[in-house]
Amino acid sequence: MIVLLLAALILQDPVPDDAAARVESLLAAGDVPAALRLATTIAARDPRDARAQLLLGRAHFARRVIGRYPALDRFRTAARLAPRDPEPLYWQMKVGFHLRGDEGEIIAREALLRLFALTPEYADAWERFQDVYRNPKVWRRAERALATHGEARVALERRAELLLSLEDAARADSLLAVVMARHPPTSRACLLRGTAAFLDGRIAAGYAWHDSAITLAGADSSEALWKEAWVIASPEEADAYTMLLAEDRPAFFRRFWQRRDPNLLTPENERVWEHATRVAESRAQYRLLHPQRSIYHSAKARTLGMFGERRELTDLAWRVDDVQETTLPRAFRAGLTAQGLVFIRHGRPDEQAPCVLDLRRPLETPACYSHLDVEGWLYHTPDGPVTLGFSRGGEFFKPVTRDQVQTIGRLLQTDRSALPAPLAATAWLAFFRSAHLGLTDVYIRTAGDTAAARVWDAVGESVPAVSIDDGILALNVPPGRYDFGLDVDSAGSLGRLRGEVQVPWFASRGAKLSLSTLVIASAATLLDRDAALRGMPADFTYPASSPLAAYLEIYGLTTDADGRSQYRVRYTFEPVRALPARLLGMGAGSVVFEFDRAAPSGSAMERLVIDPDRLAAGRYRVAVAVTDLRRNVKSESASLDIVIR
Repeated sequence: MIVLLLAALILQDPVPDDAAARVESLLAAGDVPAALRLATTIAARDPRDARAQLLLGRAHFARRVIGRYPALDRFRTAARLAPRDPEPLYWQMKVGFHLRGDEGEIIAREALLRLFALTPEYADAWERFQDVYRNPKVWRRAERALATHGEARVALERRAELLLSLEDAARADSLLAVVMARHPPTSRACLLRGTAAFLDGRIAAGYAWHDSAITLAGADSSEALWKEAWVIASPEEADAYTMLLAEDRPAFFRRFWQRRDPNLLTPENERVWEHATRVAESRAQYRLLHPQRSIYHSAKARTLGMFGERRELTDLAWRVDDVQETTLPRAFRAGLTAQGLVFIRHGRPDEQAPCVLDLRRPLETPACYSHLDVEGWLYHTPDGPVTLGFSRGGEFFKPVTRDQVQTIGRLLQTDRSALPAPLAATAWLAFFRSAHLGLTDVYIRTAGDTAAARVWDAVGESVPAVSIDDGILALNVPPGRYDFGLDVDSAGSLGRLRGEVQVPWFASRGAKLSLSTLVIASAATLLDRDAALRGMPADFTYPASSPLAAYLEIYGLTTDADGRSQYRVRYTFEPVRALPARLLGMGAGSVVFEFDRAAPSGSAMERLVIDPDRLAAGRYRVAVAVTDLRRNVKSESASLDIVIR
């Protein structure tokens, strides 16, 4: 009798902490049957105990396949018993994601919407909301659920994000204004407000808010700026970001966007605005409608997703049947279709057509009835046209050639601005030893009304060029390889050059013999460096009636006991002839000028004036060779093509 009374009293107690801990321990150890038995016993003692129902649901959830629906039933019971507790709703969401399909998606979405009405932030519920079907109706429901939390900061920011998806930028900005009036500014709030300004047509305000977001990036635990940028980042930038200290984030993001600036002549970076508008358009046109049905449809894709995106971005030796497996995890993370991944990096294609998979070979695909079947895109690039094929409404890549497979890899590693730059910009670079130890003087000459140039080193540090004369820009940098950008404006038309440049190292006295860039100007007198640079035309074209003045600096000559250097210099003007003329031996031969010189130190300014009657009109390839006579060491300049007409 006493034993029965004790048993009755035990059944009326809430779930003992040690019993719950035992269930947790069994689940962690993978002993699901034992966990289920114990959880069933605990729940049977008081069917109205929400905590016990939740524990039993978790034990069911751990059972493969057969436990999902019993778990859902327990989680729903727990939610009914504890209507203010978000945890049962969170577990309902997890059941929905495991069930997948339309039913699972509805279960997950409805649980999340109810959860948002209880709390604006719970675990990773907001992130998981991006993985369910969303349309304007769903966004509005989520916004109304979050509105129940008044002026709570997280709720206001997430409502603003939803309103941006609904293209209601003005209302989003008003909510963010409340956030900033009530709380200190954060990188995330500034970034959202910048996006709202861009989409509302207030471009200057958008740039200002984006700059503020970068300034505050070091204290941003939400990593909002990286969430904005990762989808267009290169593999090297993604690797660099993982190694950053928090205080280094502002400099990283400044470099990230500076390298993409499509017009160095303007104070604004138009690529920032362009990216914001592309994100908005991709959200409207290329959103992944059913992520759970479309992505991670195979074990291989799930495995690649766990190992990150490095492999999917760098391996260009894919087989055609690997393309989906390697790119779809990235699409899932971005919430975009395959078309969206390309669009957000490269913008609208230059050509597109339904029922064609390769626009360079525009044969209609058999059994194609609409653009929802297959579609082809074509981009014009500096290396020529490239094409991509997509299937099922752009959701998947569908390459039909090895070139298209490799194109996918290249396009997902790069990005471009669509800002027009129709002017064919021409420029030349000249390199000289700097008066500052360890640096090289770089000069850039271009034609146009105005010009701006900048170089970026391997870690993204940038150096802008300074204008020193009309059409001449200069900068001082250490030797090494740099990314190079030059923009030229001529009569309101923009020209753009982007590429790499190798800045050479020039030896000091007695070290390696080296030569500066050869400069040739139209002049009748010997020139110094500055005068030669000013007189050299950007297009290397000279009038036949004008004498030519050549200028070159020589470094690293050996000296004798009196401190003097001896060298031989040889100028070669090789006519550039068409292939038939070269084969038949037609045309004039090379014109050579050779001199022995002396210089008072280990360096020399080599100068020469050539009368106009010594060179006939035509195209020439000019090279200079210098021999250090004391040690019989020779160095040659890079060849330079000029035109005399």
